[in-house]
Amino acid sequence: MKKKDLIVILGMLLLAGALFGGFKVYESLNKPKEEFGMVVHGNKILFYFDVNKDATYDFDGNYGHMHLEVKDGAFRVYDVECPNQICVAMGWVEKDDIFASVGISCIPNQIIVVYNAEE
Repeated sequence: MKKKDLIVILGMLLLAGALFGGFKVYESLNKPKEEFGMVVHGNKILFYFDVNKDATYDFDGNYGHMHLEVKDGAFRVYDVECPNQICVAMGWVEKDDIFASVGISCIPNQIIVVYNAEE
């Protein structure tokens, strides 16, 4: 191989690397943020839910039945079978709220409902 051939091959490799790196940077900047909520029972995830899709969910905890409502990017627990109803009193948690990642806890049912956003 001649010196010119080596320079051409090296130049092509550098160009390919730059294009690949540029594509990866563009892809990471334009990747949509994944937004989801999850219902955790003890140390097990019961299910994930889309915080941007209005829906209601029913599930059971240790103490009894629970209901989750998702509406307009917020969620709340309602109609819960537990003695103190603190989780119901927590009200709506909006996804943009600073406490959204803390979520709603129902101690008697050992249920936590939290919001998570991954980039």
